[in-house]
Amino acid sequence: MADEERGEASKKKRNENFQVVLVHGSLELQKLAYPEYPAKKIPEKGGYTDITCVDLTPEILVFGTERGTLVYYFLDETGACLAYEYCHCDGGITRLWAHSDGTRLLFEDDRSSIYLHNPFNDQAVLVPVYEPGKIDLALWDASDALVFVLWKVGQVFVYIYAPIDIHCPRVTLLQAAVLPSDLRPVALRKGSLSCHGEDGQESVILPTHTWCKKIVHNPKQVRQRFEEHLALLHLEEAFADAVILKNAEAWEMLTSKALEHMNMEVAIKACQQSGNIQLLTSLRQLDNVEELLLLRGHILSILQEFDAAQDSFLKSTRPEAAVEMRRDLEHWDQAMTLAKELKSPLEFEISKHYAQMLEKLGDHRQALSYYEDFLNSSKEDPELRAFAQSGIARTCIRLGDIWKGKHLASECHDSLLYRECARILEGLNLQEDAAELYVQDGQIEKAILMYIEIKNFSKAQSLLKRVDSPKTYVAFARALEAERKLADAAAAYVAAEDYENAVKLYLGPLKNPTEAFSIVRKTKSMEAASLASRYCKNKGDYVNAIEFLVLQKRTKEASELAQQQGKMDVYTERVAEVASKEECLKLGKYYEAMGNFEKATAMFERCGDSKHALKLYLSWGIPEAIGQAINMVGRQKDDGLTNQLLEFLAGDTEGSYNTQQHLFRLHMVLGNHEAATKAALLIAKNEQEMGNYKNAHQQLLDFCKVMKSENKYIPYDLSKQLMLLHSYTLVKTLIRLGDHRSCARLLIRVARHISNFPAHVVPILISTVIECHRSGLKKTAFEYATMLMRPEYRTQITSAYKRRIESIVRKPEKTEEDESLTPCPFCSLDIPETQLECPSCRNYLPFCIASGRHLISGNSTRCPACKFPALLTEFTRLIAAEKTCPMCHEEVAVDDIVEQPFSLL
Repeated sequence: MADEERGEASKKKRNENFQVVLVHGSLELQKLAYPEYPAKKIPEKGGYTDITCVDLTPEILVFGTERGTLVYYFLDETGACLAYEYCHCDGGITRLWAHSDGTRLLFEDDRSSIYLHNPFNDQAVLVPVYEPGKIDLALWDASDALVFVLWKVGQVFVYIYAPIDIHCPRVTLLQAAVLPSDLRPVALRKGSLSCHGEDGQESVILPTHTWCKKIVHNPKQVRQRFEEHLALLHLEEAFADAVILKNAEAWEMLTSKALEHMNMEVAIKACQQSGNIQLLTSLRQLDNVEELLLLRGHILSILQEFDAAQDSFLKSTRPEAAVEMRRDLEHWDQAMTLAKELKSPLEFEISKHYAQMLEKLGDHRQALSYYEDFLNSSKEDPELRAFAQSGIARTCIRLGDIWKGKHLASECHDSLLYRECARILEGLNLQEDAAELYVQDGQIEKAILMYIEIKNFSKAQSLLKRVDSPKTYVAFARALEAERKLADAAAAYVAAEDYENAVKLYLGPLKNPTEAFSIVRKTKSMEAASLASRYCKNKGDYVNAIEFLVLQKRTKEASELAQQQGKMDVYTERVAEVASKEECLKLGKYYEAMGNFEKATAMFERCGDSKHALKLYLSWGIPEAIGQAINMVGRQKDDGLTNQLLEFLAGDTEGSYNTQQHLFRLHMVLGNHEAATKAALLIAKNEQEMGNYKNAHQQLLDFCKVMKSENKYIPYDLSKQLMLLHSYTLVKTLIRLGDHRSCARLLIRVARHISNFPAHVVPILISTVIECHRSGLKKTAFEYATMLMRPEYRTQITSAYKRRIESIVRKPEKTEEDESLTPCPFCSLDIPETQLECPSCRNYLPFCIASGRHLISGNSTRCPACKFPALLTEFTRLIAAEKTCPMCHEEVAVDDIVEQPFSLL
């Protein structure tokens, strides 16, 4: 191919098989293999006598004419065959330069304009010329069908052709470069321009290929090469450079360039690397779109060139895509127009949105027409019916048909519609109608505020109970106050927790200071208290003034006022809970100087000087002082204070009984139960020695109840002593019930411990003899009758019983029935029913407070008041008769007695 890349539009062209000669406006084609045969005219039958230029490639012959026609012929072994014609309307063709594969060519017309012609899409694209003036030569890059150069002496212009572009095929000038005037280009390959010069052949690297031809060494050079590849549309090479750069901007540039030239494969790969998930999702949806116009439309839509995208969609085989795009963009007017033109199935859906758009734009009557059409066609579609009714409701209100709009809104039961219609009514200054809809929507506070605004206080008040917003109550109260409805306003202020304004009204125009003071005391509001204290000072009510000053923590001012007015007791009472240590110390010293030890000790304890407080308690000189000292020591739990009080009690000269009482209380408040037990036993013993068995019983019972409440173990000695006292006190109750056998058994128990009842030895023994003899326990009656005959007791026997007891001794009967046996609740061994220790399991058995017997499993309960155990049957029988518990003497109802497992007692 002698001339295929030479670029010269000469009158003679040849390739390996043919030679063509332009002679007087006609072409002659000669087969080089058969020079003896005459040349053939092209075309054979004539018709073209104005041919101006010709070019030859291995398979294509192409020529141009003065009238602007480009004619393409296929060449094969038989000769030339007409393939294609193109008519250039802007003038005659003067020169042309075909690419070696014949798929595109450059031609110049008689206006010196250069065009690139692509026979596959029948398009001629104007080549932008960098500088005006005649071009000497055009060359195609032999290795890159999209690159070509234009040359005129001293200059070379590099161009890129984009046959596929989202807008249209285009030719872009990449760069212009200066070329020595003695060099003439003859060939171009991979950006290397081969030239003939005075010194022979030279190669020049085009400025657009500088980095493409070099080995790069740093990111900056990679970036330059990346940009060159992008400009030359070498997208795969640009992708490789972007991988090296690892730069988000580079990935975005590559994605954009690939989309611009509709290279989806590279665009998707670049988008994956950039991490733009949203764009990547959109591109993957286009991966299988093969139609160019449809793909172009989608890409333009992604690039937000919506008008161009619409044009492309409409030209495609799927114009419906234009409707879908406008729908997705919510361009309802354009979507509606397209849907109607294309009779799209989306027309109904879009018309719904179109109606909403008309409504937003204020064309309510037209919107209403659409909504009514929807309503007429919604018989079997509840969702469409609701949509239509909502639209009609809104537009009716805007068009003045308020009743119909509200009625439809109420029928829909739609919270959003309530709000929309209410806002419309509010905008029309129809607050009462708006408030009704806000109530239906549940926006009670907003409705109340609207009723307040139009002074419909009755409706506002009826709704207030449904809200708990202080802000709403305040607004209501202020409105009432402005209308001089002061009592209602004050009540509303209280409900709003705006106590200052409530108190202001009660102290002012309402003249009800009692209510004002009540609010201050109840709420502890500082602002309200300030108003109250000022009012009281002005009125001479210093007691209340001091109280309210203290409530505000203005203790210094309150103290000064109290001293001035002789109201220190009032001040102390009010300040006690909030006073500082310094204030309490000052008050303590004040009351000590005044001889008021009660208040002084309280203040010293509050300020932390408990030692001095105890000293005052102990020197006070009244019986109650020791009790208060004990309580203070119990609160403080301080060893020093405890020892000081113990030393004082050890030296007490008032008597051991009082000392034991104080010691017992002290040990109890300190939680020292072992010592408290000893004290309790001593107190009980003293009471017993004086014959005060009821007091002794109560003392031990109270202690046991405390121990039970704290889940503490009750010591055996204490429990036994209580059991003996209770057995003695229970006798009278059992006698009233006629249960003489149980009386006898309890008296035998007491008689065996007669030393615990020194004040009543003889009466107890007499009762034991009488009850035993009456119950048939004659042997036991004889034993205790014999004991009474001792000299120390005989003289104390009353005459009423003396003869009878002597008779029992003179005529003894020494036989009696054994005591009934019942099982031990722990080990089930049968033992006498009043025996409280099991010889088998060695357990101390709980006694029944109603009979004195030991408990048995399956027949147990306890007193609902004191929690002491009892046999269910015996306790029920006793309560039915006596109504009160024999242990704690509290009233008990039979219905409150329930059986309880022995293990839980």
